[in-house]
Amino acid sequence: MKRQDVQPIYKRAQKHRLFWRWSLVFFVVLIVVGGSYGIYRYQRNQLLKQYPIKGVSLSQTDGYIDFEQLKTDGYKFVYLRASQGSVYTDDSFSNNFQRSQGSQLPIGVYHVFSFSSSPNAQFKNFTRQVGYDTGSLPIAISVQPYDKYNEDTLNYKRVSKDLKLFISKLKNYYKRPVLIWTRRSMISKLGMRINSRQQLWTSDGKLGHPNSDAMFIFVDSNADVKMDNQTVFLNESVFNGNAHQWHNYLNRNLSQ
Repeated sequence: MKRQDVQPIYKRAQKHRLFWRWSLVFFVVLIVVGGSYGIYRYQRNQLLKQYPIKGVSLSQTDGYIDFEQLKTDGYKFVYLRASQGSVYTDDSFSNNFQRSQGSQLPIGVYHVFSFSSSPNAQFKNFTRQVGYDTGSLPIAISVQPYDKYNEDTLNYKRVSKDLKLFISKLKNYYKRPVLIWTRRSMISKLGMRINSRQQLWTSDGKLGHPNSDAMFIFVDSNADVKMDNQTVFLNESVFNGNAHQWHNYLNRNLSQ
């Protein structure tokens, strides 16, 4: 066989070996990643067993949600986004709230706090959207850094003053406790007190770790939930306590 005939065969064999070598590497990586994710999911599910009361928070981006199906799937409470800042309102709020009533699930509502709008304007926006459809759970205020308003650039003195005024208006108007949904570092920097009338919903709490001051713990922004033969991904949180404590918590809130 001539030399020029041997070279193409050699090159094909070399490419063949490289193909199988990289295929093996890819397969090993796939096994490692898949195994790691499987271990993570297993450990997470084991930790979640310590928190039997789980719930979801919904907004218009989640589409149509069957509340009866949520109940069947073991969810014990739902929070609905009502408004954001001084202008924005959630298009699905009214429909979600009305449909949720037939499920007998404890319902709460939440407002996304804006760092660029006045507390008075935000209060008017919230009350105009919600009226008295506040459900049975404490009213929640989501206080999360966004865009240019990150933890390093926030004017904490001004934000603290605005947030406290907004909360004061909510308490006086609705005669209800509130939940501050935020990071622990934000609570500290804003100088917010946590008590029975002003509770904490931590967005960065770790399952299985001490969270004694938190009433709720945010768990997952992509919890997979079966809904009408398809999977939807929802924001999932848990109540920081057992079933007996949850029952007492609901009774306290209903009596206020």
